[in-house]
Amino acid sequence: MDKPIITRIWLAGLIALAAGLIVGGLGLGLMLAYGGRYTPAPTGSGYEFVPTVDGFFWMTVGVMVVGFALAAAGGVAQLAAWIGALVNTYQLEDKAWFIVLLAGGLLGLGFGLVGFAAMVAYVVAGPDAMAVERSPAQTPASRPATLAPASA
Repeated sequence: MDKPIITRIWLAGLIALAAGLIVGGLGLGLMLAYGGRYTPAPTGSGYEFVPTVDGFFWMTVGVMVVGFALAAAGGVAQLAAWIGALVNTYQLEDKAWFIVLLAGGLLGLGFGLVGFAAMVAYVVAGPDAMAVERSPAQTPASRPATLAPASA
């Protein structure tokens, strides 16, 4: 994969993740606010949510399912972009970007912002191994666009 495709996939995944979390959170908030009632817990400390199983409750469940499924698809797209960036940077002679992306992604499993920062750095300033392979210095000379007419 070349860098422009990786960038598009990563940004689309980021947008889908954010939109899915917003939609799923909205459904959850509506369900907890209007989809049931809170009763005192049997232990005497706190409250329990008792849903009112009606159309509104199931609508909020549907909104949550759609939203969180969209967020999961966005996460998968970001994972695919990260793997594409790893493959792209592994092809370079200098492995610094590969190590940064690999370490950032693995640390991002525990500290999410580290992986996010590594991918932002790659998208903004990272090299493209595919562009290095297609550089004009490595390609044969091309023919001229127009040929001179042959004289008779």
